[in-house]
Amino acid sequence: MKVVSLFAGCGGLDLGLIKAGHKIVFANDFDKDCQITYEKNIGKHFWLGDVKQLDTSILPEYDILTGGFPCQGFSVANLYREASDSRNELYLQIVRIISETKPKYFLAENVPGLLSLGKGEIAKMILNNFKNIGVADGFSGYDVKMYLLNAANYGVPQGRKRVIFLGVSNEIEKEKREILFQNFPPKKTHDSNDPKLKPFKTLREAIGDLPEPNTKEAEKILNHYGTKHTVKINGYMGNRKLDWDKPGPTMVGRGGGTGGPVIAVHPNCKRRFTVRETARIQSFPDNFEFYGSVSSQFRQIGNAVAVDFAKHLGKVLKDFEDGKLKNKKATSRVQAELQLV
Repeated sequence: MKVVSLFAGCGGLDLGLIKAGHKIVFANDFDKDCQITYEKNIGKHFWLGDVKQLDTSILPEYDILTGGFPCQGFSVANLYREASDSRNELYLQIVRIISETKPKYFLAENVPGLLSLGKGEIAKMILNNFKNIGVADGFSGYDVKMYLLNAANYGVPQGRKRVIFLGVSNEIEKEKREILFQNFPPKKTHDSNDPKLKPFKTLREAIGDLPEPNTKEAEKILNHYGTKHTVKINGYMGNRKLDWDKPGPTMVGRGGGTGGPVIAVHPNCKRRFTVRETARIQSFPDNFEFYGSVSSQFRQIGNAVAVDFAKHLGKVLKDFEDGKLKNKKATSRVQAELQLV
């Protein structure tokens, strides 16, 4: 299906959807470094600018709108998060653009901190706004479900929980919508606590073969360099001792929403991760090159949707559109647990 991607960043979500069989026809972000990275790796269909200024008349025909709307105001990494944070209002641009273009589906993503903001009332407000898109103008609105998923369950070598909103136009008959929701979220592929699944992917599996930075071998690998930030193991975010044989922590773009990126300590405890190591932990392929300052590259990666996670999300939508999903009589217990509302 054809996808319009808002808040696309460097393209993690888009690359995953492409791998799932979709086509990105339009992408937007206001960050120039993201534009360069995106166009060098994915394509020239990138519109650089403030989404508030996006005139929907320029959008091509499309089926799915996606938006990992800015999360700094919602993230637990931001100790000063407030419901009134102006960045929290950017999801309304998703509402506006969906209302003006009425795609068949939309997929929105955010951090789990969203669920506790305003004692859960903010998430409910967003969900209701999504459901009622276009209703005031006579449109039938959207069937929307909200899920809390962990990218580690889909082969991503980090514990990375994310809130996912899946919206389906009520113009699509109820029986078909039910088939999609019966098969979403995608089945887990990895869980070290479930013998029927593959164990979580570890840091050793993800980055253990990479040479040390600042060597001749490292020069052959794109973006395999880092920073000289002091390593101080104190148990706080970005300064924790990591285990080679476990998934890594969540890769983040910024600390409190204003400072530089938080770069986790390598398991050897002698240095911090390189850009390439961070990219691998976000499941970007090694031929995906990042541009801008080193700090910008870390930020782009930390703010991205993990590629393999996005691929699994996109595969369900692709299979649904292709008529490959089975009609289940009842949502499984596991799916019922995952669905929040």
